[in-house]
Amino acid sequence: MGSLIAATALFLGMHWIISGSPLRETIVARTGEAPFKAGFALIITVSIVWMGWAYAHAPYVATWGTAAGLKPLSWGLMALAFVLFAASLTDRNPTTLGRVPPDQVQARGMVRITRHAGLFGLGLWGLAHFLVNGDWASHLLFGSFAFQGLVAPLNLDRKYRRRYGAAWEAFARQTSYLPFVAIAQGRNRLVPGEINWIAVLAALGLFVLTLVYHQAWFGVPAW
Repeated sequence: MGSLIAATALFLGMHWIISGSPLRETIVARTGEAPFKAGFALIITVSIVWMGWAYAHAPYVATWGTAAGLKPLSWGLMALAFVLFAASLTDRNPTTLGRVPPDQVQARGMVRITRHAGLFGLGLWGLAHFLVNGDWASHLLFGSFAFQGLVAPLNLDRKYRRRYGAAWEAFARQTSYLPFVAIAQGRNRLVPGEINWIAVLAALGLFVLTLVYHQAWFGVPAW
């Protein structure tokens, strides 16, 4: 279990102590943006591989055991996670990979719902697995991803506010951290015609395939 704790600490520490704090700017000033991103990506990849290996070799220490009654909830969370992942890949958004400056993009499609679709997808994935795997190793692994996905957007908002200033504030007023909040508050509106429904259907199809073949692919049944 110690190895999993260390790997998780590396994963979260790189995000919160290095990338998610003013220390990032200090390092970038010395190394340059591209070398920092390359080094960060390498260390994060190593930490995730390490987490997976340590999880596979961690002892099973039960908490609430296999929560079969929570599986339908887990499936619903996973379906939404797949859709959010797809949205993060198809909608132009300052907060996703290949990001564009906030003054060069409008909040359209799924971005009207949340400006952090990818991270919320990660958070829901972690939460879904956290609920149905009642042991300490699973809580540590999936809980860390749930925490990163659901809480990191708050830190990202602060970072982008420092970086982009008024341009970020203008974009943030059109969108929300929590899904549908901007729409509920009247700061935006849902426009179904802007949503990439092909991507949504593809995401749901991939979710169904993953559900059906989960045991074959990952060695654990999802039913």
